Amino acid sequence: MNTIKPLALLGLGLVALSSCASQPPAEKSKAMIFTVADSGTTKSLKTGQSFEVKLLGTPTAGYSWEVQTLPAGVVLVDKTSEPENPKGRAQGMVGGNDWTSFRFKTISAPVDLQSSAGQALVLRYARPWEFEAGKPAEQIWQMQIVVKPGS
Repeated sequence: MNTIKPLALLGLGLVALSSCASQPPAEKSKAMIFTVADSGTTKSLKTGQSFEVKLLGTPTAGYSWEVQTLPAGVVLVDKTSEPENPKGRAQGMVGGNDWTSFRFKTISAPVDLQSSAGQALVLRYARPWEFEAGKPAEQIWQMQIVVKPGS
């Protein structure tokens, strides 16, 4: 009887641990998500705040979204890509669109308010070799970011 109790407790502990492991990270779940509809807007964010920009592209045709300009106090944490139609890719479809997600985090606020003017996050959509050859980007996504001290 005494060995059953510790085994039961161990089993309950493993169940509790596995349920915690499947939870998304708290930081990612709190991140604000911006899309093509947010281009041209201004957002005020606090230091330490995470946000994501999610845009649709066609990397199979050579086009990709890249960071062109990062505002002071904002860092790129991660860039990922996933198919718009994962079931189609699993069935062997070639090509198609992908969602590109950029995760950013604000790390510092400007010392004075004057330096916060003109702080834009700019993402460009282009074929990298054409952009390097001087051809303008196909699309530009832009957002003014104002980073304020967190509380």
